[in-house]
Amino acid sequence: MVHFPSDILFDIFTRLPIKSLLRFKCVSQLWCNMIDDPSLAYMHLTRSVEEPKMLILDHQTEKPDTLRFTEVVGGFLKADKNLVTKFAKSKACFLESCCNGLLCFTKIYDDRVLILFNPLRQEVIALPPHTASLIPGKRKYGLGFDSSTNTYKVVRVFIRGGCHGNLSFNLGAEVYTLGTSSWRPISKGPPCRLAGRPIFACGALHWDALKGKYIVSFDVGKEEFGSISPPKYYSSSHLLDLGGNLAMVDRSFDSHIEIWVMKEYKKKEWVKEYKIDINPPLGILDDSWVEVIGLWEFGEILLRYRESFISYNLKTSVKRYIEILGHDVEVLYHMGSLLSISKFQIK
Repeated sequence: MVHFPSDILFDIFTRLPIKSLLRFKCVSQLWCNMIDDPSLAYMHLTRSVEEPKMLILDHQTEKPDTLRFTEVVGGFLKADKNLVTKFAKSKACFLESCCNGLLCFTKIYDDRVLILFNPLRQEVIALPPHTASLIPGKRKYGLGFDSSTNTYKVVRVFIRGGCHGNLSFNLGAEVYTLGTSSWRPISKGPPCRLAGRPIFACGALHWDALKGKYIVSFDVGKEEFGSISPPKYYSSSHLLDLGGNLAMVDRSFDSHIEIWVMKEYKKKEWVKEYKIDINPPLGILDDSWVEVIGLWEFGEILLRYRESFISYNLKTSVKRYIEILGHDVEVLYHMGSLLSISKFQIK
């Protein structure tokens, strides 16, 4: 077998698909150690060209929170095996946040318990318990990546114990850095209560504000909350990551939906990138039920309308219905992660 210098081998590995790298671990101990090295995973984020995939979270009563990983093969969906072997032990979990292929869950009946999951590696770790005095059921979580230090962080937002009156002004927050043993308090919490699952883009987490007038952001590197003005006031909208950029879907029209993208994040300027007519050609009667999941192969965008999934070509306006089995499923835009999170488990 030809032996490459370690630096050349490392450079090659940063450009290969994750599934191939995981298979290559059995070649030698040197390869295994290099592929499991977190520094390779961090470099892989910036260099590798991974095909976009969809992660299906299937809420089944007989198998609580079965995860099915779905990939694109020739423009069609092909379901891989169910990813349940280790995760199923955690039972009935709620997805709080996702970032760079890692998923953060809480227990449905106890949201103080945090679980981090890498579907491709089939690795699950529990994060340390919180330190703050929290009111049950009033927490929000976000998982983000700090590229300046190559660290993953989880932020927890909570209502301070014993407060009364206007809860928007009694919010606290703390941060956990993956690999450390405890949470750290943040001096200033968010400006208002948060809604929905956060979107990680451009080094920050983003939530819809409950009042719908602005977006709350959390800079993962600086560990600071801020706010962003939307393109305009929305009565019906949702956030998403569109090609690494923060985007907002406007569903306030009867005939179409609009997708606004913040291409220059530092300037905080929005550009109306797409206008999608929904009836025709999509045959959608009520756009308040439309969810834009993300971009994938062939310039197509994946939409959900009620229980149907539609792949829509933005250039040709051709639509394809995608069959995803299950009556209660979530479909997430997902890029895999090479990172071995088991190395960060605190004993």
